[in-house]
Amino acid sequence: MARMAVLPGLRVTGSSQLTPRMRRITVGGDALHSVESVAPGAHVRLLFGDPGGEVTLPVSGPSGLVWPAHAPRPYARSMTVRRLDTVRGEMTIDIALHGDSAAGRWACAARPGDPVGVVGPGGGWTPPADARAVLLAGDEAALPAIAALHEALPPELEVRTVVEVAEPDDELDLARPVTWVHRTLAGSLEDAVRDLAVTAGVAAWVAGEGHAVKAIREHLRLDRGLARSHCHAIRYWTRGRSHEDSDATFGAARAEAARRGIDLVTTQDVHEMSYELMTGGFTLPTR
Repeated sequence: MARMAVLPGLRVTGSSQLTPRMRRITVGGDALHSVESVAPGAHVRLLFGDPGGEVTLPVSGPSGLVWPAHAPRPYARSMTVRRLDTVRGEMTIDIALHGDSAAGRWACAARPGDPVGVVGPGGGWTPPADARAVLLAGDEAALPAIAALHEALPPELEVRTVVEVAEPDDELDLARPVTWVHRTLAGSLEDAVRDLAVTAGVAAWVAGEGHAVKAIREHLRLDRGLARSHCHAIRYWTRGRSHEDSDATFGAARAEAARRGIDLVTTQDVHEMSYELMTGGFTLPTR
């Protein structure tokens, strides 16, 4: 996978509350003027410290990021790029507020002028060229990427979208129609996807809580017959597991792939191997 760049000199330029469980943060700086355009759903590694405190940044080395010796490391979280304006030098990031998380605490306290680090952007998704329709499915954590995909996909392409949120107040006004599922009313993202009539030639993008994503992925692959190339599934978080646990799972996935002689070329490859280690599942083919 391509190495992502460290973007220096960025600071918070604005913040607002989108829903009770979604906070919007805008960051700006000269480094964003030189970022190439990104695919919808691209992510960055957001580096932040305590509110108002300085943020130590790494540098890009031949084998990855190199951190200054003896300097405190900031928190680091993967976040979706909601919008990137290279002319204005601004990046918008919408952050789902999951309980008492470090990212949530920072997002609620962030004020204009606070320093922030960004590594990236990278990743993102575009449907295969032969896709005749697109299915988007996810929870609150996937909403920023789904919103970006709604705006980026060709208007003539049929797009079906299912999003699970806690309650109606968590819904967002998006560019395309959405089937909303509410957990407070015993709704389930997996059940809603199973109830859909999936169009022939569909390509699916699924993201959110790990066990739900794995179940939907297996349903689409095994029951609906979607090819691996047409089913992009990403675990953003896992119920009952901390951010550090998830990082350890991804590290174990890379180590296990190396042991088997499997080249994890894409982010999707890493996620599929982590599913197998976490709960059992598909084995990646050797390339």
